[in-house]
Amino acid sequence: MNNHMALSLMSAPEETAQYFIIFDVKNKKYAMNIRNVVEVINIPKVEMPQTTPEGIIGMFNYNGTMIKTVDLCPFLGFETPKFSINNRIIIACYKDEFFAVLTEDIETITIFEEENIQLLPYSSEYSLLKQVYKRDKGNVNIIDTEALYELISAPNAKKSKINYANYFPNDEKARQILNLRAQNHVTSHEAFSFPDSSQSAKQFILFTMDNQNYFMDIKYVKEFISLKRLTITKLPYTQDYITGIVSVKGEFLVVFNLKRFLNANANQNRQELLTDVQKTVMSELKTVNEKKYYRKQNQETKNGKLIVVEGKNFNIAFLVDDIKYIRNLKDVQKSKIYSSSHNYIYAEFMENDELYSILNFEDIINDDRLYINVE
Repeated sequence: MNNHMALSLMSAPEETAQYFIIFDVKNKKYAMNIRNVVEVINIPKVEMPQTTPEGIIGMFNYNGTMIKTVDLCPFLGFETPKFSINNRIIIACYKDEFFAVLTEDIETITIFEEENIQLLPYSSEYSLLKQVYKRDKGNVNIIDTEALYELISAPNAKKSKINYANYFPNDEKARQILNLRAQNHVTSHEAFSFPDSSQSAKQFILFTMDNQNYFMDIKYVKEFISLKRLTITKLPYTQDYITGIVSVKGEFLVVFNLKRFLNANANQNRQELLTDVQKTVMSELKTVNEKKYYRKQNQETKNGKLIVVEGKNFNIAFLVDDIKYIRNLKDVQKSKIYSSSHNYIYAEFMENDELYSILNFEDIINDDRLYINVE
């Protein structure tokens, strides 16, 4: 990765890039290759028969198919902790079979450099662990998806000694939340297909800006970064959607406020239609609101997240409010999707009374406004 202060046109990372999702189990870091990940959801209610194989919590209806929910702890030598409504589930697929993996939380999705993926330096009694990823802030054990699939599919698997019914929260509010989540994943929908020219990957990242929901194709994402311990340096004489520069691991990233970037064209068009008097009034209002704007921007950069996108010669970071989860948009009904007139929104749809926008990120990363020069 090169240190660049001037931006040029970007392209998506190579399709062979090794994306991994990093998650917590018993406060330890594990990872799964993103090619096996369909989406990430909050834990729903799980149906539990009287007896289950070891490591199987139970089943739940995922888009018309009953799938197994896996507790990794027995396979990793841990005692299973109590569950909470904040647990996250990774929906995975191997050999066209879906299953769900219970996690405590999701840390990030990022690219693992091949030179840092190593075989375990010791013999593990747990067949799930064969590789480890070396990184500065602690190593990450990589779950072997094939080994996991074989474990949960073994015909002669040991019976579980755990009564998982006792591990779920049992208060009325928690039960209602779990039941509602389970109902939301029951219906099997007709798949929505992107145009062939989009070459869109299956997985999309859901993130929010100003309480609005946006989906972005995961193939553009290098990693996510929290801004809690980082400082963004403002660049002089730049557009307001350029937040500044941030140093991450010794590399400089130009930070764009994605919400302001998406709105910039619309604002420019409106400005061209204003009369001279209106422009004068708008200029005065801008001066009055300038302090408010910078207070809000400081709050955004303090609590926001960065989506880092990799180009040919450099990385760039887009500032958003929050990153929610991964989702496969195949379950969105075609009848609910409509095209958008916005230059950078490919399509939109309503779900549970909320609007979701699917970004046309190919056009975004090829926008001339990403050219800046601060040399």
